[in-house]
Amino acid sequence: MNGSLLIFGGNKNKREDNIIDIVNKEESKTFEKIKDLEGKPDIHIVTLQEKEKSIGISQTREGTKFLRERPFSYNKKFLIILNSEKLTTQAQNSLLKTLEEPPSYALIILSAKTQNSLLETIVSRCKMISLKSENKDEEIESEVSLKKILKMSLGERLDICSEISKEEKEYVLEILEKWVGEGRELLLKNPKDATNVKNIKRIIEIKNDLENTNVNVRLSLEALVLSLT
Repeated sequence: MNGSLLIFGGNKNKREDNIIDIVNKEESKTFEKIKDLEGKPDIHIVTLQEKEKSIGISQTREGTKFLRERPFSYNKKFLIILNSEKLTTQAQNSLLKTLEEPPSYALIILSAKTQNSLLETIVSRCKMISLKSENKDEEIESEVSLKKILKMSLGERLDICSEISKEEKEYVLEILEKWVGEGRELLLKNPKDATNVKNIKRIIEIKNDLENTNVNVRLSLEALVLSLT
């Protein structure tokens, strides 16, 4: 396989799993996570940088420059663009020529929540891989649940906050609403457990702050998960 692909739909984990499956199939590898692809000389990953709200043209230019040289140790060179719905219009336009005529040894993979989040000129230059969409509750559950958070170490909780905070605020609020629902279910099972009451109140407090003020999403989430017991 070569050319340009757009993987959309499903959730973040499903899209990343699909990317890994493609790379493994093309190169007869056994990678398990996106992090396994980092640092490989023939794989270049473009993604949203910490504290940034979009992927700019400097990142896409670095990616297209990477494709100019032939593979070093693999059969192909892979340019993988995660969170491609975060590409600025300028960054998307800088990819058009490369997407339309990629080198024969190159495979360009874009991952996005929906195809509608990208310019039509980008979409038209890619082969489409549509993943089965789940309803929002199932998507949030598969990404992260309150039950999972409570079982995590403090370090793991901070790591997941870094990922969640990159999403749109609306999505973050839906996650918090889901956590409130989970907390209430736990409370019904054990009404005398004051811990559940405390957790629910704290989640609602942070959710209200995010809805009504301009507080920093990541810092708010970190304060929340560190306080949950």
